[in-house]
Amino acid sequence: MALTMDSPPPPLVPRRCGGLVNKIHDGDCVLVLGPRIAMPTAIAGADNVAVDDYLAGKLLEDLALAGPTSFREAIAQYEQRPGGASALRSLMQQLVAEFDGHTTDLHRHLASLPFRLVLLTTPDTMMATAFEQVGKTGAVQACYDYCGGRASEVPLVLPSPTAPIVYSLFGRHNRPESMVLTDKNLLDYLVRITKESPALPDPVRATLRAPATQFLFMGFGFTNWWLRLLLKVLDVTGVENRGVSLALEDDSSFASAAQSNRGFFESAGIFIQAGDWNALASALAARYKDDQAKRAVAAAAPRATQTAAAVGQPGRPLVFLSYASEDVETVNDVREGLAQRGIDVWQDRQNLRGGQNWEAQIAQVIKRVDYFVFVQTETMDRRDARRERGVYYRELDLALDLTKDLRPGTVFVIPTTMGQCSSLPQLSDLHRVRLDDQQGIEELAAAILESFTPAVDGINAGSARAAV
Repeated sequence: MALTMDSPPPPLVPRRCGGLVNKIHDGDCVLVLGPRIAMPTAIAGADNVAVDDYLAGKLLEDLALAGPTSFREAIAQYEQRPGGASALRSLMQQLVAEFDGHTTDLHRHLASLPFRLVLLTTPDTMMATAFEQVGKTGAVQACYDYCGGRASEVPLVLPSPTAPIVYSLFGRHNRPESMVLTDKNLLDYLVRITKESPALPDPVRATLRAPATQFLFMGFGFTNWWLRLLLKVLDVTGVENRGVSLALEDDSSFASAAQSNRGFFESAGIFIQAGDWNALASALAARYKDDQAKRAVAAAAPRATQTAAAVGQPGRPLVFLSYASEDVETVNDVREGLAQRGIDVWQDRQNLRGGQNWEAQIAQVIKRVDYFVFVQTETMDRRDARRERGVYYRELDLALDLTKDLRPGTVFVIPTTMGQCSSLPQLSDLHRVRLDDQQGIEELAAAILESFTPAVDGINAGSARAAV
């Protein structure tokens, strides 16, 4: 009889960005906030007013012109008045200073996450205020001052989740000469930062260029030609072996970005899509809070409970999931889906505890589980092309070796795929289950449940379930 259970929740990020949530939890994700982020309602006088839209409106208001227009166009019009450049800088300083002490729920949700580095493309202090409000008083603000030739106005050390760096790429309002406003400012800035005159602070540069770093962009606006150059100079793109980063844009910015522009950045490892960054930030904060609570419970659990990881509940099949570490987020969806269907899952990140001999523990677990599920993805193919080693192949070899002692027809190794994957010769005789949607998870669960026979004494024997 078919099981009638609620489907597991959808992944927080697209599958091609698998592992990003885990990177956030581990402090290996850099947050990049752009000008399309909404500003505080108390200042804007309405909900969901983007920072650049608000500033553009105020510039036009000072010129006694009607809008709407883009921020860049408003600046160009303001420059045309006598003394426009100086007046523009003075007015912008006043306008952005109104943001001081204010922040939004979006910023607070993001501040609750363990980001070590936040890059800003607007000259406000809303993120620093959010860090202060959530108790991260060790957060440090710094800005790139192209005009004064300073990469930071304060000494910086390597950031941490409790002492993050909030780095303003285009200057900050309380250092008005540092703000990049006009097209001439932008060209001067690009020359300076490309020539490393000055170079980015070492702690910022080291965080950006680390291969383990991925990026989460919100409201960045991937529509300008010079962004290709800037992101390359910042080591956001062009770093080998880095996972796919995610850029969320509002509908108007996503539509403005030409398909070729999106294609370029996606080929460089940044997946751009339209999305609700407020909802994502709220969900990420809730997921992280829940994850921290579970870790606290696990840390307080007796040692005997922690080491009993390779024993499933009586009467339920126990499955080992083998996968590439970059795919942990998408594999978590599979684990949750199987658990909801009455199947226990052993997964290294969930069950392996600090201090245990990793390799010996993995070998023992594979010998004791009822099923070995190999999750093959495009990540593995990419790693194969780069001739990178993968411990998942050792796990697979061990599982296949165990099948030699099983009766012919026994279901033990179950190959599965996500995305377009090449065929592995050692698995060519076995049916592969595609896990690209909930139907695939349902098929996998059915294959396990239909071939599983609980032991008479209620304790699963492991590795010896004959096919029905």
